[in-house]
Amino acid sequence: MTTALKPELHQTSASKHRRPAFDKKSLPARYSGQMLYFLGAALIAGAVVHYPINPSLYAIICVVGAFVFLLGTIVNEFVLADERPALSQAISLVAFSLLLSFGVGLVGGGIQHFEQFPERSAWMTPIGLLMSYVAFVAKDSKGRWRHLVTPFAAGVVGVAALAWLGMTALAGTISSDGHSHDHGSTTQTPAAPDQTPAEQDHPSKAPAEQHHPTKAPAEPTGDGHTSHSH
Repeated sequence: MTTALKPELHQTSASKHRRPAFDKKSLPARYSGQMLYFLGAALIAGAVVHYPINPSLYAIICVVGAFVFLLGTIVNEFVLADERPALSQAISLVAFSLLLSFGVGLVGGGIQHFEQFPERSAWMTPIGLLMSYVAFVAKDSKGRWRHLVTPFAAGVVGVAALAWLGMTALAGTISSDGHSHDHGSTTQTPAAPDQTPAEQDHPSKAPAEQHHPTKAPAEPTGDGHTSHSH
């Protein structure tokens, strides 16, 4: 006669009612990770395109943007990820994430500020597009180097080439300054205003020194002659 043993319920009861301390899939967590991504890319985009205006200022903004994007990478790929990558993968992930951030920044900044900086944006946009694709393939867990020689990769190259040709052609029709932002980079001296109608009708008088003073009339002497000396 055999007796069935009851499973020990006390071993599973603790794990059954245990809740994770931090929900990686929650909306606030995913929002925070994506917000860091996009904010970092936006800061880099603005810094790259405006760098010639104030190099020291926008270099600092670019570094801050790269740091924010890197923080977003850590949050999304390490904190919120189900499996943490190994050390070698982590280093590669961080490096290519920074490259991806600059690629996205070049594309966004080049398109957004094309009218203000046409020639600069004409090469920023296609280079950023190619840079972002290579960096994404390198950092993605399912990405392989063979993805760089696929029809989709050829399409990315084609779009980059068309963007370069089209934006270069358009840049030739737009003045280099365009409708530039008033960042205080260039100070143009306003042209001298034209003469007002009143000034045109009444020409300026010559200095007083050029006119001889008017002589007072000579007073007559007692004999009826003027007091001119003979």
